[in-house]
Amino acid sequence: MRELARRVYEHPDGSQRRYTRGTLDRWIRAYREQGLSGLKPEPRSDLGTVRRHPELLDEACALRAELPTRSAAQIAAILFARHRIRVAQRTINQHLRQRGLHRAALGGQPRAFGRFEASRPNELWIGDVLVGPFVPYPRTSSSRRAYLFVLLDDYSRLILHGYWVADQNTRAGQDVLRAAIQRRGVPERVYFDYADLRIMPMLVGARDRAGPKLSA
Repeated sequence: MRELARRVYEHPDGSQRRYTRGTLDRWIRAYREQGLSGLKPEPRSDLGTVRRHPELLDEACALRAELPTRSAAQIAAILFARHRIRVAQRTINQHLRQRGLHRAALGGQPRAFGRFEASRPNELWIGDVLVGPFVPYPRTSSSRRAYLFVLLDDYSRLILHGYWVADQNTRAGQDVLRAAIQRRGVPERVYFDYADLRIMPMLVGARDRAGPKLSA
């Protein structure tokens, strides 16, 4: 079995692949238990998902380009955490290979992919809003959506201040920024990864009083 796992097998389309010992053992067990029907591919759990959400594959490409060592399993986990949509690892691998983003091709590229980090504390703060659960939970007719306003220091990754609220409004953003400044001082810049036009004009309008340069 070890000898079989070391071989490279050529597919009808001309591609070549090596199969692990675990894969071969799984195929043997399936054949012994179910015969040839046990070797049929299982139905795709993400059938139709990619057609409805083609932007997920673009995001998968960006994740691989950002970090070439990132596996398809890790990319699938990130996509699920962000969008609660499962995309099969096989689908991700096939798309990355078609786009020339398989790890073997990227392994020889000794360059970074757009990563940035502030050079000192308080040089740059990052603000964002997390859409949380309904409270109280389980959801009832009186439940309300909770939102987490949070500010982090880009250099240290320190959580400067966080605040759970029931509404995405100007007051919540101001309270978080004010509390962070009172605790940690005035930053040079603040970037909000949340450009709600109802909130940002009020925060940007306060830049002269707060001191930092604000952007979204």
